[in-house]
Amino acid sequence: MTHTYEALKDDVKLHSSGELQTLLYCGLDLYLQIKESHWTLAGREFLSVHRLLDDVASCVSDAVDDIAERIAQLGVRPRGTLQMAAEHSNLLPYPHDVDSIDRHIEVISERLAFFTSECVRVIGSVDEQGDVISADLLTSRAREIDKLLWLVESHLPTKTYK
Repeated sequence: MTHTYEALKDDVKLHSSGELQTLLYCGLDLYLQIKESHWTLAGREFLSVHRLLDDVASCVSDAVDDIAERIAQLGVRPRGTLQMAAEHSNLLPYPHDVDSIDRHIEVISERLAFFTSECVRVIGSVDEQGDVISADLLTSRAREIDKLLWLVESHLPTKTYK
């Protein structure tokens, strides 16, 4: 760990950076899964979903960047190579047999929901240790991604309100 003037105790910095690193791997994987879907979908609603997935990927990319920068602020080197993300991500792999826009939307919705739930878990963990800045950062990003989840899943034909 590199010395920083961050006011948190070293053990809190290490705890937070470890939790954030787990999210970083997952976020990098999520970004690439969204791009996989974006590149391979085809069908009637292609253009609107294609554009939406670009927006979602951009938001996830921004979140990943913020997470990596926060890890560095805590005095730890963020690890974000494709190989590391593939080895350490806890996100389910993208299925190779996705053949409809509806299925792409389902898969991406599931992945976004998982990432948001992981953010919520980490928010609780780092907040409990007193790292309110990391918790606030993740709260902001999780809120954005959760809203995008709603926009993505609203494209499903079975989405109805009761």
